[in-house]
Amino acid sequence: MNKRKLLLMDAWVQLAAVVLVLVLVNALAARHFSRLDLTQDHVYTLSEASRALAGRLERPLFVKVYFTKGLEAPYNNHERMLVDKLEEFRAYSGGLMELQVVDPTGKKELEEEAQRFGVRPIQYAYRGSDRSELKRVFMGASLVYGEQQTALDAVTQVATIEYDIARTMHRLIAGDERKVVGFTTGHTEVDVLRAQGPLETLRNQLADSYQIVAVPLGGEEGVPEEVDALLMLGPQQQVSERARYQLDQYLMRGGSLAVFLTNYRTDLRTLRPTEIFHGMEGFLGQLGVVVNRDLVIDRAQNGKMRVPVRQGQYMVQVPVNHPAIPRVTDLADDSPIVKGMDQMLFPFASSIDISELLPPGAEAKVLAKGSADASRFQGVRTFDPSAYQRGVPGEQPGQWPLMVALTGAFESTFADLPIPPVPAETPFGASAVTPDDPAGKITQGALARLVVSGSADSAANNVAMVLNLVDWMCQDEALIGIRSKAVQLPPLDKPEPAVMRWLMAANALGGTLLLVLFGGLRLLIRRRTGSTAEVD
Repeated sequence: MNKRKLLLMDAWVQLAAVVLVLVLVNALAARHFSRLDLTQDHVYTLSEASRALAGRLERPLFVKVYFTKGLEAPYNNHERMLVDKLEEFRAYSGGLMELQVVDPTGKKELEEEAQRFGVRPIQYAYRGSDRSELKRVFMGASLVYGEQQTALDAVTQVATIEYDIARTMHRLIAGDERKVVGFTTGHTEVDVLRAQGPLETLRNQLADSYQIVAVPLGGEEGVPEEVDALLMLGPQQQVSERARYQLDQYLMRGGSLAVFLTNYRTDLRTLRPTEIFHGMEGFLGQLGVVVNRDLVIDRAQNGKMRVPVRQGQYMVQVPVNHPAIPRVTDLADDSPIVKGMDQMLFPFASSIDISELLPPGAEAKVLAKGSADASRFQGVRTFDPSAYQRGVPGEQPGQWPLMVALTGAFESTFADLPIPPVPAETPFGASAVTPDDPAGKITQGALARLVVSGSADSAANNVAMVLNLVDWMCQDEALIGIRSKAVQLPPLDKPEPAVMRWLMAANALGGTLLLVLFGGLRLLIRRRTGSTAEVD
């Protein structure tokens, strides 16, 4: 064989080897890949919880993305980000996840198929310098797992795309085993099941992963056995002894209870406070949490509130910074409840103290506390923000706790008390139904979870926190770490006044000083060079 043929054969062998290596590397990368993610929370890398969730698949999961192509900003990269994230889930699914991407726009059969699988078209409006258009587009994905199916209906934002996918997969894998979240009723609490605004958002997001029920307190029946997490949001009336007993027994069974309390109600027209007597102090105090009847204010870090201001002959509502709405940044970074959060608002909050005599084995953690500029006082007479510009009589400065969590086995607050009867109305006035059998009373509890907030409005102002809280109460903490990974710009912290002055001075004079230093250095070099030349 001549030299020319040998060189040709060698070239073909090398080409075949390169192709084989590329195929093997591509096949290997489909299952094992790495990514350099320099973001602080690794928002572009699949979390351990998401990988574990993909690994829980026991049968094939079919994912079909229905996405209209050619969309303008801000939706121009949404399809790519959705598909990339789904590809990562597929890589950890052990070959049990199949992915298909189609554009159903203008194709009747595919459009009907998309809607049959839960992906509905949305209105898309675009107006540019050269054209305007309004059309129906598809921006979702269907997931089919055995006999179950669900969908990501409209992916209009990608900040929490990993959590949205994980939550949807979790619902499919769990099937009908969704845990139950209850909200107490009977004492003029916030009606989350009918609320509008932020609480409606909370309700809708909870409904994606949990079954939500109302839990009436104070009657014959206690908290149902199937309730995994129970929340009481701002009771406005005295919580009856019977209701407190039912809460006690729920904790004794090892339940998870969150209580959001407010001691003052505000008249937004007159800014006059009305004190609320909910009667929960004694019950919580025996469990180790003391909610003080005071008000926490912060003149440096606070949120806004619309207050009436006279302008001419009219009174108008103007948003102003209000010291009675502390903006809290001192959060427990190691707690999944506030994980990934930079700040929280606690409107009209009362401070919380943790008893030194906690039950043996119980642990307490402060989840949120005021800043170094915060203070508390008693005897609230007005919510006019101008009244807090200067010191208030009896004001106590300090970083007072505003939200705490306790875990452990508690002793019943009714251990040495008779079971409260059920109040009943009769034509002759109030009477009582025969109390329960004392043998059914639990006096020493199982491991339970208790969270107390000194502000009922902190729930509506911190929806992400409540979602984390419910996951923690239901011991489904894997989703918390995924939710906290949001693709968004971190907020800029306002520097201290002294630092701000130095930054302004550096911005104004820094360029000039650098130019002078450069010129001086250049002149010094030239002089030395000239002196050396003369010596030579």
